[in-house]
Amino acid sequence: MNIANNKKLKLPAEKFFIIVVLIFGVLATFLTPPMSTGDEGYHLSYAYNQFSSTHPEVMSKPSLRVMENEAIGGVTGSTAAISIKDTIFKKVDLGNDGIRFNLTSNGNSFVPINLMHLPASVGVLIARLIYPSIGVMDYGGRLANLLFFALCFYFIIKKSKQGKWLMVMLFTVPYLMKIASPSYDIFSFIVFAMFALNFLELTQIKSFKELSKKQRLYTLATVLLLFFAKKNYVFSLFALVGLPMFYRPLVAHFKKMKTVTKWLAALTVASLIVGALVVFNEKFGLVHFTKVFFNNYLNFATMGTNARRMWMITPMNLPDFFNIIWILLFCWVAMGEFRQVYPKWTAWTSGMTYFINWVGIFAGIYVGQRTLSAFDELSGRYLQPFIIFFLPALQNLGAKYNIQLSEKTVANIAKVSTITIMVLYLLIVFYRGFILRVKPTGVV
Repeated sequence: MNIANNKKLKLPAEKFFIIVVLIFGVLATFLTPPMSTGDEGYHLSYAYNQFSSTHPEVMSKPSLRVMENEAIGGVTGSTAAISIKDTIFKKVDLGNDGIRFNLTSNGNSFVPINLMHLPASVGVLIARLIYPSIGVMDYGGRLANLLFFALCFYFIIKKSKQGKWLMVMLFTVPYLMKIASPSYDIFSFIVFAMFALNFLELTQIKSFKELSKKQRLYTLATVLLLFFAKKNYVFSLFALVGLPMFYRPLVAHFKKMKTVTKWLAALTVASLIVGALVVFNEKFGLVHFTKVFFNNYLNFATMGTNARRMWMITPMNLPDFFNIIWILLFCWVAMGEFRQVYPKWTAWTSGMTYFINWVGIFAGIYVGQRTLSAFDELSGRYLQPFIIFFLPALQNLGAKYNIQLSEKTVANIAKVSTITIMVLYLLIVFYRGFILRVKPTGVV
């Protein structure tokens, strides 16, 4: 389908995206009780302290973690004893705290500078100056993150040469809960999306000579920004191995080699792989590592709650069949909206990037606990963004079997699926949070 045809629509994809995200994002901000999304106390503490001179105890990570635990119901799951009104309207004693910009690290990015909380930090600071209560500052961080998210993805989708309506689906539903949170996932997701979409464009370029200066600078910027995002997003760099401009010169050079030189090169590569496996085995214990990985994420008889947590793209508080339907619609749109063919090696390495990320995160957790118990720290939210790397394989399938969807069909699928999930999510969050007074959100 020709991307230019999107202009015929009364509401182009990027405009639909920003309108829907802003409307539902504002509703999510105020229909989700303060401190009740995943790790919100942790993120609010970092967001506040980025512009704090004295770092008061009331805004410390331990203090806000306690409030967060109470807001989601603690052990019992009930929040009936918590006064949402007090959280919003009761001012906290910040002492004589002044304003000072801090760039201290939170340990979750490779660069020892915390830029990930900066958008939310600005919102928290403004809210603090207006009315310094936990609830209001939390709302400030949520709204700032929402605005940052909506504006950045508006331009990302507008710039994208891929299927725009597919981007609408991919950049809203998986991160629905996070747009009502001062989380650093928003910054990380934006940086990752810039890198991933740029990678998909680079797959159509055969050599470095074809790259313009602007493309080179933008590519360099997306790579460098990954080191300011959450550490696991660096695993996306593996996808670069699949770029034709990288592997085709190597393949051409290999074909020109003499037979003896080819054998020596092959033996060298094989030795490096064996050496890497030996080192990996010494550090982790390859057999036990594989067994623990399988039991936690592939064996439905032993993986427990991970059977849901790992594969949920839609919010956890929605029934599972919505997740299944959304994934099927996503794959259908991916195969039928945009016609583009990728080299087989590119499609394989791109898809492998998803699994590299998965195993890499697991390895980091495995170092600390090597038991066979479930690794709940590795949940679906770490894998959701990486489904974009399956696009080359899906689009190749669409081209192979000549799957084509009309522009109107694609737009309707994206609109209906996105709005349906958002409406249901907000209804459930409000009902659980304000009526039932139990944990309103599911942490994916």
